[in-house]
Amino acid sequence: MSNPYDPNNPYGQSGGNEGSSGGYGQSNPYGGPIPSGGGGGYGDPYGQSSPYGNEMPKKTDAVSIVGFVLSLTCCLSLIGAILGFVGLSRTKGGRRKGRWAAISAAIIGVIGTLVGAALVAVFVIFAQSVIDVEEAKVGECASVSSDDGNSVLLREKDCSEDHDAEIVWVGDVGDVKSLDVAPTNPDDFTDSGASFLICTNLMDPADLEAIGDDVEYQYVTTDENPSDSDAALCYAERDNGDEFTEKRLP
Repeated sequence: MSNPYDPNNPYGQSGGNEGSSGGYGQSNPYGGPIPSGGGGGYGDPYGQSSPYGNEMPKKTDAVSIVGFVLSLTCCLSLIGAILGFVGLSRTKGGRRKGRWAAISAAIIGVIGTLVGAALVAVFVIFAQSVIDVEEAKVGECASVSSDDGNSVLLREKDCSEDHDAEIVWVGDVGDVKSLDVAPTNPDDFTDSGASFLICTNLMDPADLEAIGDDVEYQYVTTDENPSDSDAALCYAERDNGDEFTEKRLP
């Protein structure tokens, strides 16, 4: 009878007989099972130690940030709006951070552009309505605004509407200085008495009659100390402060 614990018996308890019920015995001729842990063999290659396990941090979109800053400026809001719309595309789906800046740049930039365009339009319309002394014409109707009595602003007004004044003479300073009634002191040229003498002596007699007697005159130049070649004009206002309700000059 064989010893099952005999170290010289390679076949275990069955004594190495193939025909026995034990076959080759209970021992595994191929050794133990291969461990599946991370200590060796075929461990999990996608564990935390993998370089692909963590995503790269997302960068903030510089285009969106620049667009947001430019949208806050008065002159570059249009560029800011354009960069904002570009930033919306670049930050779509969370590809980059800074979508808030892209949205803000687009909205603020569009609003700023519209407001700026409106202000420019108002300025252009206002500038076009101002009567230039060098381009004024007799018979033009105007609204008059004065800041301190020494300077006035004439704006073109439709003569079919109520208006403050009508231009009754245009010429240059040399024409005025050639008059015998012109004051010797340049500071006196815009005085009401001097303006009356200057304007009534330079006006066409037909225009003088048409404008009527219920008016006062104002002599205007382009500069406080004009030269003889500088443009000048005279306009007439109602002496009681009322507006003209109809055009008087032909």
